[in-house]
Amino acid sequence: MNAPCPATASSVETSAGQLCVGRGARVHEPSPGDVAWRVISGVVRYDSAEAADGELTFSGLALKGDIVGAEALIFGRYTYRATALTPCVLVPWPGVTQADSRSLLHSLAHAEQRAARVVALRSGQALARVSRLIRLLLPASARGRATADLPSLRDMAEITALTAETVSRAISDLRRRGALHPENERRGGRNTACRIAADLLPTA
Repeated sequence: MNAPCPATASSVETSAGQLCVGRGARVHEPSPGDVAWRVISGVVRYDSAEAADGELTFSGLALKGDIVGAEALIFGRYTYRATALTPCVLVPWPGVTQADSRSLLHSLAHAEQRAARVVALRSGQALARVSRLIRLLLPASARGRATADLPSLRDMAEITALTAETVSRAISDLRRRGALHPENERRGGRNTACRIAADLLPTA
């Protein structure tokens, strides 16, 4: 069993075959490579160069169980930037078990389902967008109350196609509703771990 390992902001450390990535640290850039990773915990953000000027823009998320960088095993190159949206623990993929092929199929199936949810993050009222993002970041097993690391205001704004000020107002609204209870004060524009009342998050 892979135990979580500590990760500080913008740091990358290896321990017992695991890659511990701090919030905001790069997992990889669009560049040559030949290593893929499976997400054990945390959330990884994808950015790709879809604009004509080559600027990288948000394109998706990888959650627990997903495979990051699998295209490099085929093409020898990463096609997007992968960044730790929250502190992450990753392990090399494929490993040494026969379950690796099943884990890839599982990851692909969930990634396809999540694509529609990511699109929904960028439409509708601001409070609903932020609430959908928070719900997406919760552990799949979470029921009622759960604790989760939230991304920085800037990341949340870019993912939901809102301004950081609008996201900040939405976060304040959710706190007033009792849906969010920060465990520590926010520092440097980053949201720390929060206790989240999933049943109080708006659904529309």
